[in-house]
Amino acid sequence: MFEIYRQYAAWEAIPAADRAQIEKNLLRTSFDDVWVQTRDFFQRRDPTQLPRAESDPKHKMALVFRWYLGLSSRWANSGDPARQLDYQVWCGPSMGAFNEWAKGSCLEKPAGRGVVVVALNLLFGACVHLRRLALRQQGVTLPDAAFPLAPMSRGELEKRLG
Repeated sequence: MFEIYRQYAAWEAIPAADRAQIEKNLLRTSFDDVWVQTRDFFQRRDPTQLPRAESDPKHKMALVFRWYLGLSSRWANSGDPARQLDYQVWCGPSMGAFNEWAKGSCLEKPAGRGVVVVALNLLFGACVHLRRLALRQQGVTLPDAAFPLAPMSRGELEKRLG
């Protein structure tokens, strides 16, 4: 949707086939129906958006696309099975930090990021960190190499955990 928004000045400027795909697969209703819902929302929430949307077709398109974006996180939070492909989980900078930590490891590719292996890595890392803090509080200082924090496969973690 972002590329469509960047490329076109108005909903009507989008090729008919692309508009039909967006309505069928993403909005799951007509653009006009979503605009009615969006207009009603902004009438209550921020009415200053409406005159601009009525005079600027690109802003109107932005508000309708924002409708989808806003609901995509709600669908994910509520677990709406009919909208599973639309789920968006907003995570901010934590995802970037995770990607940096996972770079070059078994967790680098999304396919390797199963819930269990990610959870075990986070828990193991927290335990290693706490153990290091406890040792420091007792006056024991060891080199960084003694405290592995790089992501590991599930098999490696299970071997270390016994």
